[in-house]
Amino acid sequence: YFIWVPDKPVIDRAKCLCSCFDTIFRGRYEWPPSAYKHMYFNCTSNTLRMWFIVLLGVLGFYESLRYLLPLLWRGKSRLQMILLFLASLYPHYYGWWGLINYLNEDYYPQWYHQIFFSVTEIASTAMVIHLCNQDNRVESWKLLLIFDINMMHVIVSGFDQFIVNVIFHKGQHFEAVRDFGLMIPDVFHVLVAFFEMTTLAERKSISVFKLFYKEEIFMSLVVIILFSLLGKNI
Repeated sequence: YFIWVPDKPVIDRAKCLCSCFDTIFRGRYEWPPSAYKHMYFNCTSNTLRMWFIVLLGVLGFYESLRYLLPLLWRGKSRLQMILLFLASLYPHYYGWWGLINYLNEDYYPQWYHQIFFSVTEIASTAMVIHLCNQDNRVESWKLLLIFDINMMHVIVSGFDQFIVNVIFHKGQHFEAVRDFGLMIPDVFHVLVAFFEMTTLAERKSISVFKLFYKEEIFMSLVVIILFSLLGKNI
């Protein structure tokens, strides 16, 4: 923490009474709150929602590893897709932790904005995990899905905070680090997806644009534009 927030004071644990702790989950063992707690939670509907999000995150990560580790062990994985999965871990963690904090603090102005990012991030990562398996064919529409979602993320994040905090140096140090951590994986996804498209086109001896019907290209542009506007305005 002395690197992340070096100016935070040290808590005096001897004088801390955790006065906002309702102690309900402690039953009859404690009332009023007796002393400093490393962790406590109040028994509210938001706490239940927070536990639900925690479980979803842990189970999602566990199931991903349960699928990917055997592929790595058997040599049946695609390295570039494994790297994309690893790159997506921080954005997933940021979104997961952000939703927990919004519920914890009853702060909802950014709730739907973060839901939008988290759901689309999950859709992209689900396809990445699918393509990690060499037995699953690399097809143009799968790569286009990854490309579109992450291009939209790049556009929304760029106009949202990245340009202001990083390019114009208006943000604090931790905000710049956060924005880099969120932008780089999206750019990496866009580049890898496009590279895979060019590889697939070369294999078929056609141009990248010939991989798709005109309708697919048109819909791709529409999706990127509409979802970028939606992500920016919710």
